[in-house]
Amino acid sequence: MKPKNVKERRNSFLKFLLLFLVTVGTIVTAVYFNFKVPNKENELLKNQAKSIEKEIDFQSDFSEQMGNIKHMIDSLDTPGVNIPFQNNLISKKLVNLQEKIPVKDSTYRYDMYANIVSLYAELQETKAKLRDLKDAEATIKEYKEALDNCKQDYKEVQRDLDIARRSSN
Repeated sequence: MKPKNVKERRNSFLKFLLLFLVTVGTIVTAVYFNFKVPNKENELLKNQAKSIEKEIDFQSDFSEQMGNIKHMIDSLDTPGVNIPFQNNLISKKLVNLQEKIPVKDSTYRYDMYANIVSLYAELQETKAKLRDLKDAEATIKEYKEALDNCKQDYKEVQRDLDIARRSSN
């Protein structure tokens, strides 16, 4: 016995199968994207985190080295220090620090680090000028003392001259 509605049954089964495949495909696609997109996002976030950690490590190292250089610059005022040697060491450290600045970094950070290094180089030069001016200050003090002595000698000579004039009259 064959049923009379074989054609309708086959059409209904094909429609069911098509809807089933579309539904299962939609669910599988949703699950795929549900897991695939967060994985890509996690990978992107991990790369950003690594970049930030690298930047933090560089900043920490940069800050430590700048502190060491500042200490070295401050030690230039200490008596008995070999100043040319110390200046040479400071210059070498500044050059090494300048070379370590990452060029691939965003522009403002590179400029910021480069400006800090150049400011420390200027500070070193200013310390040298200040040291030279301290020598000039001592020289000026000597000249002032010599001027005061000359003024006193002039007053004494002027007084002696006045006494000599009065006695000759």
